Amino acid sequence: MSAGGGHRDGGARGGSNLAVTGRILRVALPLIAASSGHALRLFADRVMLARYSQESIAAALPAGMMCFVGMSLFIGTAGYVSTFVAQFTGAGQDRQAGRAVWQGILLSLLGGLVMLIPALIAPRLFAWAGHPIEVQAQQIVYFRVLCRFSFAGIALATLNGFWSGRGRTGTVMAIELFCALANVLLNNVLIFGRFGVPEMGIFGAGLATGLSNLLGLTVLFGLFLRRTNRIRFGAWPKRLLDPSLFRRVCRFGFPNGVQFMLDMLAFNLFVIFLGRAGSVAMEAAGIAFGLNALAFMPIVGMGMAVSVLVGQAVGGDDIPSAKTAVRQAMILSLAYNVLIGVLFLFRPEPVLALFARADDPAQAETLAMARIALRFIVAYLAFDAVYIVYSHAIKGAGDTRFAMLAGTVLSWGTLAMPSWLGARLGWSAWVLWSILVVHIVLAGILFYSRYRFGAWERMRVIEPVPPETFAPVEPLPPPIAGA
Repeated sequence: MSAGGGHRDGGARGGSNLAVTGRILRVALPLIAASSGHALRLFADRVMLARYSQESIAAALPAGMMCFVGMSLFIGTAGYVSTFVAQFTGAGQDRQAGRAVWQGILLSLLGGLVMLIPALIAPRLFAWAGHPIEVQAQQIVYFRVLCRFSFAGIALATLNGFWSGRGRTGTVMAIELFCALANVLLNNVLIFGRFGVPEMGIFGAGLATGLSNLLGLTVLFGLFLRRTNRIRFGAWPKRLLDPSLFRRVCRFGFPNGVQFMLDMLAFNLFVIFLGRAGSVAMEAAGIAFGLNALAFMPIVGMGMAVSVLVGQAVGGDDIPSAKTAVRQAMILSLAYNVLIGVLFLFRPEPVLALFARADDPAQAETLAMARIALRFIVAYLAFDAVYIVYSHAIKGAGDTRFAMLAGTVLSWGTLAMPSWLGARLGWSAWVLWSILVVHIVLAGILFYSRYRFGAWERMRVIEPVPPETFAPVEPLPPPIAGA
């Protein structure tokens, strides 16, 4: 099939809304479950650390975010191979998919090495943050162990792109849920000290995260190198480094990685400046954002599905299918966020109670503050869904340069700098929360406008290559679901 021959797994171009919704859900539900598995890991960390000590829960959010900021450059760059896989398979160039993934794995190795550097200067980083000394000590410990295991997290996100890019998202779901279960069990053992293992506190939480990622990566790499994948998708090429393809992955993936990193950095700075309001405000933010992950991560899963479906449709020159997929995904995302908003606004007590320490009556102030913070989260939930879906849609086609430039202006012009100014002038925590709401509203409007402008419809990340340039492959049995 030629590069413009259409997506092989699709139906009629465009398709009915009902059929497209069904296809979105087939791709998205496993990704939503996978993203929810990641949210469950964060949620379990916060719940267990909140029960362990106030200093630990106050330290976990900024330290974890600071590590993820560094990782996000490589996750966004290397993980963008999912778009290459989607467009290669949509264009009938299956054997190029494995080559693309290997370029991401090599970038992951580089990322793991680079992340060892900030671990060396952790005391300086957290001294600058200006949080209480006892919290800083916990932050340094947590940050260092996360940095040392960062390769596993980056490579896991990259390898997941091999399956998500083809729409075989069941494997992604299974691996993420496996990692989530391993993380929860290891947290319980390592944080509190169970079954003869010494109590490790926040160090144990970081170790549990790293080990669970490493376990998931080991399983996923074994699946990637299966014989069927080696034959059909070129999962074990003669040369792991393909200079031309590596440069192309960097060309499109690096702007995506920069945008992701700057977005995460701006948010992390917001959290740091918010933390200067005191340990109570910091703990309340950790609880509120832990709950926000339950709303945010499933929509990220929906966004990932949109990116896959847009990439496949663009690879097969079927723009009407891409538009229909985006529209239906937006409807589903808004419906989900309405349900979460009702829970946060009218019935937050049951979920807030999960964070309560039985022997700490003074925590009542923190939980009351977290309840108010949830109202601010409700104020931006719908716009967050708009931002996630439409930004993933345009990046699925290759519009990463705009995403980088727009994300930079938004992250720094409407979040990081105003938050810094607010912290300098002593504004209250609620003013800073209002800045976050305005930032997300503007992000949603801007990326919706870019999508409507339509520049993404004329973009590709792959070059059209006639299928006869590839060696013939032996017939394979039908793929196992999710494999």
